[in-house]
This record gives sequence, structure tokens and C-alpha cells, in this order.
Amino acid sequence: MIRPGPAFWIIVGLIFVALEMVVPGFVIIWFGVAAVLTGILAIFVHNSFVQLAIFAGLSGVMVLCSQLISRRLTKPEPEPVGANRLFGVEGVVLQAISPPGYGRVKVIGEEWRATSKEAIPNGRTVKVIEVEGTHLVVEPSEERSK
Repeated sequence: MIRPGPAFWIIVGLIFVALEMVVPGFVIIWFGVAAVLTGILAIFVHNSFVQLAIFAGLSGVMVLCSQLISRRLTKPEPEPVGANRLFGVEGVVLQAISPPGYGRVKVIGEEWRATSKEAIPNGRTVKVIEVEGTHLVVEPSEERSK
């Protein structure tokens, strides 16, 4: 039976690290790190079964930890709810907006009070730039509605 020594584990670890560069996924590298650490420990531990157990244990723990950490870091952003879903959405002016007063706009099938920095006539397409309490702040869109 082949008795793996420190050099064997370190070479295997370097091969795993090189494979990580070719096959991305941030998983294989942990086997490489575990193999290098096992190689360092193999200087003191000469039993090949213990070395294999150390390699398997370190690999499992590192892969599990990296998966848990990556799930936390790459948590998807929640979908905006309520008025926050309106940012950047286009709508149509139903009642002319003349600053500093309010007008009415229809956005995603809902009517809202709206204000703007400039006067906007009926039928014009607008874009929501801000939500202030119970009304929208809009600006004229590039396109005109028909």
C-alpha cells in the first residue's frame, strides 16, 4: 500500500488549486487547501488513515462553510413593494400638473397625485423619479403619449 507523505498531499493540493482556475465554481479550491493542510500535518502524523480522515474532514468543513457564507453574501434583493415599486416607471398625466400644485397621473393602472418641477399637460408620458408620502414626483419622459 502506498503511504502518502507530506509531499504527496502538497502536490495534490496544488493540483486542486490549479484545477480551480480552469473549472470555476469556488469549490475545488477548498479540497486543495485541505490537501495542503493535510500535507503540513503529515509531517507529524504518519498514519495514512488518519491523514485521509483529516483531509476528508477539512474538505467537508471548508466546503460547507464556504457554501453557507456564499448564500449569505449572495442573498437576492427582495422585490420592491408598495410605492417603492414605482421608481423609474412611466405613466400618463390625467390631470395637468402645474407647479407648485398637484396633478394626477396613472401609473401601473393606479391613479396617483403627482407634482413636478415643470408644468406637464394632460396626456403626456412621465417618469416617476421619487415617492414623497402619498404623492409622486415625476418628470416628462422622452416619448410623448398618443
